[in-house]
Amino acid sequence: MSDVEVLQFKHRDGSFLKAYVTVRVGDWIIHEWRVVKRDGCRAQVDFPQATWRSPDGRVRYQNLLDIPGELKQRIEVAILAAWEKERENGAS
Repeated sequence: MSDVEVLQFKHRDGSFLKAYVTVRVGDWIIHEWRVVKRDGCRAQVDFPQATWRSPDGRVRYQNLLDIPGELKQRIEVAILAAWEKERENGAS
């Protein structure tokens, strides 16, 4: 089973996107996870994504990773726990 460690937050101000997160999963380091929180909702974790504009002008997104359920859940729990701890310690 891979160890999960949150390495870094890049906090964002003034939007539903609260932070970009760098996570170590075993020997891998994965950048650009996102902590997202909309008003009245709980915070959630989004996968790193590719973003582009389609020919019809719409913004499109695609996850860059496909992670099995149990490992995905462990990553989400680690990110949200670390984010809450940072908020308690006064980070934005």
